[in-house]
Amino acid sequence: MRSPLSATLLVLWFCLSSSAVCQSNNVNPNKPALPEYIQGFFLSDAVRNQERGEFQLTVGLDARHTVGTNTTLKMEYGVTKRLQVGLDLPYGMSEEENWENSSRLQTVNLGIQYQVIKSNSPFALSVGIDYGIPVSSEEGTEFQPTILVAKSFRNLQIHASGAANFESGENRPGFQYNLGSVYPIHRFWFPTLEFNGRDFHGKEGLYLTPGLYRRVRHGFEIGVGVPLGIGGNTHTGMVCKLSWQIGSHESE
Repeated sequence: MRSPLSATLLVLWFCLSSSAVCQSNNVNPNKPALPEYIQGFFLSDAVRNQERGEFQLTVGLDARHTVGTNTTLKMEYGVTKRLQVGLDLPYGMSEEENWENSSRLQTVNLGIQYQVIKSNSPFALSVGIDYGIPVSSEEGTEFQPTILVAKSFRNLQIHASGAANFESGENRPGFQYNLGSVYPIHRFWFPTLEFNGRDFHGKEGLYLTPGLYRRVRHGFEIGVGVPLGIGGNTHTGMVCKLSWQIGSHESE
């Protein structure tokens, strides 16, 4: 597919050019990193990478009205202080599949993510690429470039992300965009609020997703979010996540 290849080259060019711009503008790589509140939101990702040698396991359960239940096992590993690799193993009916009225099996997703800017100045920035490997002959290969940006305003963090989904056999890509906020309460509680937009197979949907994470101890957290459909083809439900980190806790 020409579109995924072009997008791959664009992401790689963006990583290299962004790093060059940071160096040319004297961005200090030793500035404190953006504070890490949560490992991820409920319908979107947070701007963060695993530290070098750190492994994270996330189990997610997404139950939507009229869609069904989808379970995801996600593994991430920090190769360097800025580069991580990931593997997603979804099982069940996803939102994307429901919108195209298909009961096919899902894909196994392999991804890489590079954190271009780790500090809060001027903002934290990550880019990533995910490849969907089909598990049956009925599925097509998928490709998803992603960009994520975050900024702290005192204790409040705002995260924004956008992604395009290219799938073989589809005439136009799917899109998703997200805006999330998180605020710490007494070090262990992290209420979140997300606005999520989706455009899959020509059908659009908007969600407002409040949620709450509880950090049990360092590297281990659990949370519950409630996606509320506020427009388009949406399905209200509940999302539960559990994340566990093991390995290095070094900082850059």
